[in-house]
Amino acid sequence: MKTKEWFVYLVVAGLLSSCAPKVVTDVLSTEWPATSPDSVLLYGTADKIPDGAQVIGKVKVVDTGFSVKGSLDRVMELAIDATAKKGGNGLKITEHRWPDRRSTIHRVWGNMLRIPESAMVENEMPDTMEYSALQQILSPEEYADFMEYKAAKQLYDDQKKEYEERMKEVQEMIKNSPRNVVRLSVGPSFMNSNYQVGNHLYHSRVGLSINADYDHVWNTGFGFGINYIHNYMSFDEGIKTRVDYIGPSLVLASPMMRKFRYDLCIGLGYGHFSESYDGLTNSENRLGATMRLGVEWKVAPHLGLGTQVSIFTMSLKKPDDVELEKNEIYGIQQIGLYVGLRYYF
Repeated sequence: MKTKEWFVYLVVAGLLSSCAPKVVTDVLSTEWPATSPDSVLLYGTADKIPDGAQVIGKVKVVDTGFSVKGSLDRVMELAIDATAKKGGNGLKITEHRWPDRRSTIHRVWGNMLRIPESAMVENEMPDTMEYSALQQILSPEEYADFMEYKAAKQLYDDQKKEYEERMKEVQEMIKNSPRNVVRLSVGPSFMNSNYQVGNHLYHSRVGLSINADYDHVWNTGFGFGINYIHNYMSFDEGIKTRVDYIGPSLVLASPMMRKFRYDLCIGLGYGHFSESYDGLTNSENRLGATMRLGVEWKVAPHLGLGTQVSIFTMSLKKPDDVELEKNEIYGIQQIGLYVGLRYYF
């Protein structure tokens, strides 16, 4: 065979082998000779193994990253074959993962067992004896199909039980999550809109904001709230600006998981802007909008610490001497980073 043909053969062989799931074993005892795969008894995650059974190693069948032949029957067959080669006559499945976003195949983990003959007889369960009787009247192919069905059904029942337990945990977290939250936060706010004073154009400025919020959340995670914002900012020329905002909002909050809670709110409401200089004050009342993204840590049954990022924007009446670019509006926009206390009830 020519060199190029050998190279093509090796590449094709490598691609074909990469399509199969990967079998990894960790042998703890090598004193047992290989057995037949037909003699390996299979135990699901909820099954009790016989007394006297010895763990002689561990086996896992996982994804190589390119595996496509990974049906449940196939990965169970690979795990059983690996157990038989290492001298095991029993396989206890400890974990089974269904195809998901990380892998398109089934994956299993298990303990390879060496079960004494006496233990196999003494601990034989009625259904196991029934399967032994079935083996006498069914063809090898039919019996193999039946045992694969039994293993698949057991794993399905285990997965279903695990899913139900997780759903109970989620429902319990939702049930115990606070329905009413009062927030008091303070921190710096950063102006990211242009502000012109005489010939000086400010592109940014830091002010101080105080936020007070109330949220009510239902079991679905959705709710409503009331938000109040007070912002103060001063400029080098002596001008001082103040913003007061109050309005309702829509709230989306996560359950309290491990004492942490996340929330998002979007609101529209009444905004009051005023600027003062040397005793003179100019003010406007306009529609304002706010958005908040926060995270909280519950430190006591009714008390928490939190931080949030808030965006506030409000349009203002444009002076006659101000020229705007295309798609530009006249107003203020601020982004704030705040910390504070949370009260749950």
